[in-house]
Order: sequence, then structure tokens, then C-alpha cells
Amino acid sequence: MSVVVVNNIEGGSQEMYDKVNPKVMPEGKLPDGCECHIAGPTDGGWRVITVWESEDRFNQFRNEKLIPAMQEADEGGRLSPSIEATPVYRLLKS
Repeated sequence: MSVVVVNNIEGGSQEMYDKVNPKVMPEGKLPDGCECHIAGPTDGGWRVITVWESEDRFNQFRNEKLIPAMQEADEGGRLSPSIEATPVYRLLKS
């Protein structure tokens, strides 16, 4: 079952995103199992919303690529990510 993952990163920024993104999505390509990726600023941070074909695929990506890349980019230890995955009922694409 597909899941939508919302990653709210308190203290995050476009600069942080631009450091992490090439490590987790080389050449701007979505990771295997990721169907959609949206990113942008929030009050006090940065938000990334993704849709994955399964929670297992996301968890593998998170543990093997995302968390290590975020830790490397977080030089001051100021980032506070909050990651939540919930089932998708319907996903429409053009």
C-alpha cells in the first residue's frame, strides 16, 4: 500500500535541502519506490512531502540514505526532523 510521508524539518532551509538532495536523489532522479516529491519552506523550517509505493521502501531509504545525508548536512546539530508516514487512499496523477 502506498504511503505519504511528511517530513517537517524545524530549522531546515533551502541551503540544507540543496546539500542533502544530491546525495539522496543523484541527478535529480527519484529513489526507487518513490512516486512523488514536493519540497518547500515553512515558518521556521522546511517540509518535504513524498509518496512511496510502500512504507518498507521508505524506511529502507530513510535508514540507508536520508538520515546519514541529513546528519552530514546538519553541521550545527540544529535540525529537528519530524517524519510521519500514513496510508494513501487515492493518488491522482496527470
